[in-house]
Amino acid sequence: MRHSHPDSEVESYIRKAERDLATAVRMAGEGPEFADIICFHAEQCAEKSRKGLILALGQVPSRTHDLTVLQRALAEMDNSSNALEGFCLALTDYAVAPRYPGWEDLVGEVNIDGVLESARSIHDYVLFRLKLRSTADQ
Repeated sequence: MRHSHPDSEVESYIRKAERDLATAVRMAGEGPEFADIICFHAEQCAEKSRKGLILALGQVPSRTHDLTVLQRALAEMDNSSNALEGFCLALTDYAVAPRYPGWEDLVGEVNIDGVLESARSIHDYVLFRLKLRSTADQ
């Protein structure tokens, strides 16, 4: 289903994604004991970035936290996004699990640098596709 969405809605998704990424990066500086917060916000950055791009391409994003579902939807509209599938797979488990005790048992050992790289790669790709600059650069 195609829809026309105002740029402000897309920009709202991107701004929220950037705040999530900034939160993940700041918490990474505090230490690995904040891995749950880092992982959750990194996933949220990727999710909101992907949803913003889906909106910009004229579709309504699924109400899901599963980045692989969003990736498949994007692949139908933008096959160049397929290169990011591995990053989506790396983050998708962090949408829900880190919000609960014992989450580490569900997802295993966390590579914080890898988590941040995945979120940044997805977000940077979306900024590139939308011809936007990060508000962190301004």
